[in-house]
Amino acid sequence: MNIRNLLVTALRSLGKNKMRSALTSLGIIIGVASVIMMVGIGNSARVAVRDKVYTYGANAMSINSERPFTEKDLERLRHTTSYLKYITPMIGRRAVNVKYENRNIESRIRGVNNDFFRIQEWPVTYGRYFTEMEILSYEKVAILGDSARISLFGNSNPVGRIILVNNVPFQVIGSLSELGQAFSGRDQDNVVIMPFTTAGIKIEGRRDFNEIFASTHSEDLVEKTADEIRRSLRAERSIPPGQPDDFTVKTSREKLEMAEYISKTLAILLAGIASISLIVGGIGIMNIMLVSVSERTREIGIRMAIGARKGDILLQFLIEAVTLSAGGGVAGITLGLIIYLIITIAVGWPFLFSLFSIAISFLFSGAVGIFFGYYPARKASSLKPIDALRYE
Repeated sequence: MNIRNLLVTALRSLGKNKMRSALTSLGIIIGVASVIMMVGIGNSARVAVRDKVYTYGANAMSINSERPFTEKDLERLRHTTSYLKYITPMIGRRAVNVKYENRNIESRIRGVNNDFFRIQEWPVTYGRYFTEMEILSYEKVAILGDSARISLFGNSNPVGRIILVNNVPFQVIGSLSELGQAFSGRDQDNVVIMPFTTAGIKIEGRRDFNEIFASTHSEDLVEKTADEIRRSLRAERSIPPGQPDDFTVKTSREKLEMAEYISKTLAILLAGIASISLIVGGIGIMNIMLVSVSERTREIGIRMAIGARKGDILLQFLIEAVTLSAGGGVAGITLGLIIYLIITIAVGWPFLFSLFSIAISFLFSGAVGIFFGYYPARKASSLKPIDALRYE
């Protein structure tokens, strides 16, 4: 008996009990759909996390120190570190009260120079950036993040208005485009940005700062630049060899590697949990195939009596099991892709079509059919024709 005839026979047999066949395949359908969804969501999450991390700046790094930096430290790093492209102080991350007329909000302040906007590639929607004179002369001017602008002014242009930051008047000279949430979930647009000189004197009451934000000319220079910064600061601070740094240099790559590791681990965990459904579905196939063997014992005896070999019987039942699982695999792949698409649309993540994960899911569903269908098929092929014909 050739494969084509065996397949036709398997389909006819399954077609006699359509409801039972559909319910048997349900476990495989749910399992494959779950795997497709979880793998897809994991991949989409990694891309979304990468985008969030890179709002920090793909070539960026932050240098933090308990021992405060000064403007001289900033200029020294600018001139002694060969791969630096932009560098800015970062002053004031605490929450402050911001008021315009009868509207009050809690926002965060940042004291920076214009390199900050270049590092983050953060364009203005209204107004302009700071002038060098405004930075040098401690001018009380501010640029608003998009959330802060909407909270204070709605959708109107805020340029030229006077706001109070902790009761200190500032003139708004610009507002920024929407940046979105940071990797931590914080709203990056609820911010009031001012010259670092002004933030230090007028808000923080100090001239030094504990953080520097910098970027390189390209992403592959980040680690070299970080090493140069470490050597420069250690030499300037006379830190002996073998002694730990009294500062930290954090790069986007470190954050990205950590985020991708977490995302990948969660994706593997979720896919593993989803795979349990495939095993449950496989047990369901084994159970129904054993029932089928019992119901068709007399049929098996007749086939053997007219010349069917053990291999033909084994292959027939194995094909039935694989047909059940493979059909469930196709339905599960379709269902999983539809649900995955709906989820990505709902949360605003990219939809990543992975032919590899689809092929693996289909092959795995077929393998489940072979693994769990082999025992019933072998049991059917091991029946003795005389005993099978006597079976009632």
